[in-house]
Amino acid sequence: MTTTYDPVELAVALHREALSARDAHRYPQAVALCRRALDLFETHAGSAHPDVANVLSLLGGAKDELGAHAAAEADHRRAVAIMAALPCGHGVLLWLAVQARLGLGANLRWQGRYPEARDELRVALDLAEAAPGRAEVDLVPIWNELGVLGKFAGHFDEAESFYLRAQAALVAAFGPDAPQLAGVCHNLAGLAHSRGRFVEGETHARRSLTLHRRAFPDDHPAVVADEAHLAVLLQAQGKLAEAEPLLRRAVSYFTDRRGPENYDVVVNLHNLAAVRAGLGYPDEAEALYERALTGKLRVLGPRHPEVGLTLNNLAVLVADRGDLARAAELAGRARAVLAATVAPDHPALVTATTNLATFAAAAREG
Repeated sequence: MTTTYDPVELAVALHREALSARDAHRYPQAVALCRRALDLFETHAGSAHPDVANVLSLLGGAKDELGAHAAAEADHRRAVAIMAALPCGHGVLLWLAVQARLGLGANLRWQGRYPEARDELRVALDLAEAAPGRAEVDLVPIWNELGVLGKFAGHFDEAESFYLRAQAALVAAFGPDAPQLAGVCHNLAGLAHSRGRFVEGETHARRSLTLHRRAFPDDHPAVVADEAHLAVLLQAQGKLAEAEPLLRRAVSYFTDRRGPENYDVVVNLHNLAAVRAGLGYPDEAEALYERALTGKLRVLGPRHPEVGLTLNNLAVLVADRGDLARAAELAGRARAVLAATVAPDHPALVTATTNLATFAAAAREG
């Protein structure tokens, strides 16, 4: 007796496994499963089938988490193109079109291409808002991504508006203590930090950490990420001894699981450098900033605003050590990166501009 199998059914099963791997933060496994599913769908359903777009969106998202943003962009753009060629006025096809635009918008935000990201996310929001029978909670992923974009670009009031809409929808759908609220609390903490509201941010960060600890074990990546986020807000308030072990844990944890050039590694190296500088260890802080800068350049590219933040902090550290010419050069690089990507009144850009003028004048006088 021979056994036969349906290749499309196998592709569907592989896609489900990829979703589970993504949700468990096993991104390399998710990529491998997506590639197998994609090959089967393209061969047996056709390269323009909506299931191909569905897998491409998941594949691109997993690659984004691994820092492979250029490769991910190609996947996201293929998904968008497939769905744009189909009648997507309602039902599953409409939500696949929303998913494709949302994925591309997030990818462009990862790359620091904020105006392009905003355009894609606005299309996603327009499609979703027009969906027959949609609920407010269906818009949460788009509102949340628009909030993240607004925070990074320096449009803080807009970011807060999107986050609060997402929070209200989640509370209405799941209740005030649901773990689904942790993500928006995490993001509100980050927004408060960017605004310099560190006590408010700490409250949001501790709330997110509490919700995630209820849902996951202590070694879950969401818990570790929340601890690191809390540490940044503690560092900003001068609570360096409390912040340092949280950041060291995050660097070690994400290095072990995702490699030394992962986004979560390089960002937390930057934050650990700030703590070590504050504790009076400038040599170690400079080495950490240099590692963070090298990693950010490889992961994010030279024009990403995150690169500007590290250049600016390194400039301040170098200036404190008396090398004003190098400090001015670093601050100039920071200002150039930030001026090309964030709002003119973004605090990081204002600080870099002030530092450049101060260090350059001091270097000329000295």
